[in-house]
Amino acid sequence: MSDTIKRALAVCCIMFTLVRAAHPQDRKINYGVAVGATHPVYVLSNISSGVSRSASSTYNGQLSSWVSWSPTPYAGLEAGASVVGLGAKLTQSEFGSRDVIQHTYWLQFPVNIIGKLPLRDSSNFFVKAGGYVGVGLFGSNNVPNDYTGSATQDFSFGERETQQPVDIGWTLNMGYKLKSGYLISVGYQQGISDIAPSQAAYEQRNRAYTLSIGYEF
Repeated sequence: MSDTIKRALAVCCIMFTLVRAAHPQDRKINYGVAVGATHPVYVLSNISSGVSRSASSTYNGQLSSWVSWSPTPYAGLEAGASVVGLGAKLTQSEFGSRDVIQHTYWLQFPVNIIGKLPLRDSSNFFVKAGGYVGVGLFGSNNVPNDYTGSATQDFSFGERETQQPVDIGWTLNMGYKLKSGYLISVGYQQGISDIAPSQAAYEQRNRAYTLSIGYEF
């Protein structure tokens, strides 16, 4: 495991421990889980002259868990762990001009500030904003094939592999939580790290819109 990944995991563990270790008399702790869909795309920039690379959006999924600390009914902190499916449809790439669906899967550790608008029936609207560190798990390319229709090719993350192994970015989510604990949210996440391989003649960043349903207790 690289030093960058170790440092990122250490920071996330410290933040998670701080949220979890709040004194019982001064906190309200909630735990949550959610599943949902993602609508990801790559943001491409600084493409060198003579290099053909373009992408459009595709679809994937995500699974999230978190613990939150709310010292007041109106605000709180949240830390969690999520497996997030990202990627894009590559329309021009190392595969030529064929449409290749690239799916990537990341273990993300988000830390958010939460703002809440409580309602009379004990439900609430909420907004979450913060940052995340993501570690690449695995990826796959669905490549069109003249004989079989398509073929799936798996790939790995690394300095000289298809993508860099660490992604850092920010997120914004808003939603509605029922008194029973069920919730629905929509979100946006934007990577700020260049995840293109070290030898690439372009820069590439993750971006996605998300839709989730979950339960908090």
